[in-house]
This record gives sequence, C-alpha cells and structure tokens, in this order.
Amino acid sequence: MPRKSTVRQLPPQILREVNRLLADDRHTLDQVVAHLRAMGVDDVSRSALHRHKQRFDEVAAKLRQSREVTETFVRELGASAQEGEQTRLLAEMVRSLVYDHLSGLVSGDGEADPKIIAQLARTLKELARASRLSQDYELKVREEAARETEARMTEAVDKIAGESSGPMTVAQMKERMLAVYRGEA
Repeated sequence: MPRKSTVRQLPPQILREVNRLLADDRHTLDQVVAHLRAMGVDDVSRSALHRHKQRFDEVAAKLRQSREVTETFVRELGASAQEGEQTRLLAEMVRSLVYDHLSGLVSGDGEADPKIIAQLARTLKELARASRLSQDYELKVREEAARETEARMTEAVDKIAGESSGPMTVAQMKERMLAVYRGEA
C-alpha cells in the first residue's frame, strides 16, 4: 500500500488553505509551495503538490460532470423536479464515488477495504433517508400552505358576504377578496 501523500498529512486548516488556493486557479504550484513555506510547512514538495492538484482536478471534473448530468435531467423533467435538486446531486456524487471505488477494484488498481465499502453503504442509506425526510418536509409545507390559503380565502369570502354592500361584478368581487386576503381591507 503506498504511503499517504505529504499534502494529505497536513493539518486540516492548512489542507483547506491549499485546496482553496488550488481551486482558485490563479496561483502557480510554485506560489502555493512558497505560501506553504511562509506558513512554516517545509516537507511538501512541488511534485507532491502537483499530484494532489491532479487528483483535486479529477474530483472537481467529476463533480462538474455529475452536476451537468443532474441539471440536464432536471431540465428534461421540468420545474417539479427542481425541488430537491441538491439532494439528488449529492446522491449522484455518492453513487459516483461508489462506482469509482468498485471500478478500481475491478481493474485491480485498488484494494477491497471493507471499511470503505461499509462507509459508502451507510452514506447511501443516510442519503436516501435524508432525501425522504426532505420530500416529507416539502409535502408538509405544501399541505400547511394550502390549509392556510383555504382558511384565509374562507375568511375573505365570509367578510365580503357580511358586508353585502350591494351587487358586485366578478372583477369587483375578485379585487375585494384579494384585498381582504392580503390584509389590506
């Protein structure tokens, strides 16, 4: 098993800074190395940083590709599919990770690590659960909004009927109901 990259061994806050600089795409590797040296990190080589950047770019490309595919499906499915788009995007990203891991196993490039497989399975299970909770929440919000709207419309109709200031045209009734509904009357 190969050693862990010197870049990946950095403390989390420094690794976040490295990833931020690499994602920014305005800094050369030499500038990032110089920044690390200024932060007191001397054990990361330019080649290690380059390998990390390549992996970083591969992951970013896969995420962009996954996002584009998801957005294409959402466009094809229409406006109703856009609700919960982020949850589907996350699910697609996790599925992509599972696929990449299994592809590495099949091609012989990786080892079967039961812990990783178990973690990915748990992640997929939790993602499915979160997606269901999100759908349930959206449904409850819609149902509550419909009940509130119905109650407010009933109140508006009752108020207008109680006023009975004479016959109204449909347009006048509609205008009056909307004013009562909005709380303007």
